[in-house]
Amino acid sequence: MSNEWSSPFWDVIEPIETCLIGWCFPCGLYGRATERLRDPTLKDGNYINSNCCLFVLSSYCGLHWVLLMMKRAELREKFGIRGSVGEDCILSCCCPCCVLVQQEKELDAQATLLQAGAGYQAPAAMEYPQK
Repeated sequence: MSNEWSSPFWDVIEPIETCLIGWCFPCGLYGRATERLRDPTLKDGNYINSNCCLFVLSSYCGLHWVLLMMKRAELREKFGIRGSVGEDCILSCCCPCCVLVQQEKELDAQATLLQAGAGYQAPAAMEYPQK
């Protein structure tokens, strides 16, 4: 994996709407990101869904960072972004709002690439040499 995130981790102020949603309504941003991860071409997703409720319930137990860590790892794997589970764990535990905003910005960038036709390309089929 050699790709980097489309925006740095601490670059959370722009766009301000995403920053405010991540700060004031993180469960909604998590729900939307989960929906968009299933379908990266989706520009807008629903904020309130079953994943949003799951995030709220896990927050009451103090375990929301586990969901964030798993979703961040899934996003990294899907788009080939460099990183580790340990890094995902630390960032999700210490700064969950920043994780949510970075994920949302990455999903925006990936959706733009897919709409431009530069999205994921399946590798060519393996061919064995003919004798």
